[in-house]
Amino acid sequence: MGHWGWLIAIYLFLGGLGAGAYLASFAAEKGLLGKKTNLDRLGYVVSGPIVAFGAFLLIFDLGQGLKKPWLIINMFLNFSSVMTWGIYILSAFICVAFIKAFFLWKKRQAPAVISYLGAILALATAAYTGMLLAVVEGIPFWNSYLMPVVFVVSALSTGLSLTSLLAHFFEKQQVHEMRVSQVHLGLVATEIVALAAFFALIYSGSQGTIAKISANMLLTESLSIPFWLLLVIIGLVGPLAFYLLQARSNKKVLLTSGDQNSALNSERGGIGLLLCDGAVMVGGLTLRCLIIFAALPVWNGILS
Repeated sequence: MGHWGWLIAIYLFLGGLGAGAYLASFAAEKGLLGKKTNLDRLGYVVSGPIVAFGAFLLIFDLGQGLKKPWLIINMFLNFSSVMTWGIYILSAFICVAFIKAFFLWKKRQAPAVISYLGAILALATAAYTGMLLAVVEGIPFWNSYLMPVVFVVSALSTGLSLTSLLAHFFEKQQVHEMRVSQVHLGLVATEIVALAAFFALIYSGSQGTIAKISANMLLTESLSIPFWLLLVIIGLVGPLAFYLLQARSNKKVLLTSGDQNSALNSERGGIGLLLCDGAVMVGGLTLRCLIIFAALPVWNGILS
């Protein structure tokens, strides 16, 4: 696969992670994660630097920036390329994210247009990380309309986990909303469904034989251990089970005590949720790495 290696996998992860973190704080700011939450700042603060570092990896890896810096200019001028569109989206998002963070640093309310524009660009950034692969016709495993869907859902999930982890360690006020876990439960469940649909589409034969070979590498062959252990068990099934048990526990507390604060206090009573957030991020990074490493170009199948 040449230059499609670790750096690109890390870029895809960071791009989604930063975009998801921005959207997590945006959702918290708009009350979508509960009336009281401590997630409405740190996602904004870290999103710009994370995506900027990921963009640096993308430009200097795909653009051969370290060997031929002048090629970077061409990446901004090839408007028929999805990569060029992505560079403009990333650049705009990074600028808006830093502006939003600046207002927070100054303890001032940012104009609403800045927050909403950042959210739109964050969603576009998360989708672009999947589109970058989906448009590569020479690699059937990537060339699917479901690829951006999987990446967007994963970005939302990992971004929410990162923001929750940062809030736990850096926010003075520890406020824990049941709504956050409910949203995360929905995101993890949606990611599982999206991945299942992705593999079902491949095994339906619509993507061709080479795509099936790539899928087999993940499910039963050379990459099956990290796929099942790091992605499925640790990154998806474990968090799903934890959030389900947590939801049932909170429901019982509410029914017996009628006190929502009791449920909120019991919701994040231990280290379990922190480990769960970490596991989601491990799964998100593993997902990108496996999708990159399992890719086989069409000509591999022909030559073999």
